[in-house]
Amino acid sequence: MNTINPVRERSVSAGDAAVGGLLHGLAAGLAMAVFLAIAGLVQGQALASVLGVFAISGGPNVLAGLLGHLAVAGVYGLVWGVAWRLVGSRLRAPAILAGLVYGLLLWGVSQLLARSIGTQLALLAPWALLGGHLIYGMVVGLLSRKA
Repeated sequence: MNTINPVRERSVSAGDAAVGGLLHGLAAGLAMAVFLAIAGLVQGQALASVLGVFAISGGPNVLAGLLGHLAVAGVYGLVWGVAWRLVGSRLRAPAILAGLVYGLLLWGVSQLLARSIGTQLALLAPWALLGGHLIYGMVVGLLSRKA
């Protein structure tokens, strides 16, 4: 008797993984921005000064900062999507744990940049940046897990 498996595992192309990662990165970047905004407000910082650190221009501009942050988050999400496609099936770790490690790695990169080239990221509390990057990683991991 020949049985047919109604559920087929579909291979994800590199392009699909990149686009999915980009979208997941945007969602994760939005979650991170909300966390950083709340953390800044708790510390008595204005929203413009918190999100303004991501603006390329000198002044604190909330919209420019948010859009700049989302652009970077999207690119990092694209990198995540392709990397997860390549190594995700070989890892025994769940996607959320791998995402948390990725967020920790991105936090390390942000700390190197803030310290070496003097970006405005140094104006944010280190615990808030760490928490924001962990939230970013958790969200991209959750969104990348197989259904």
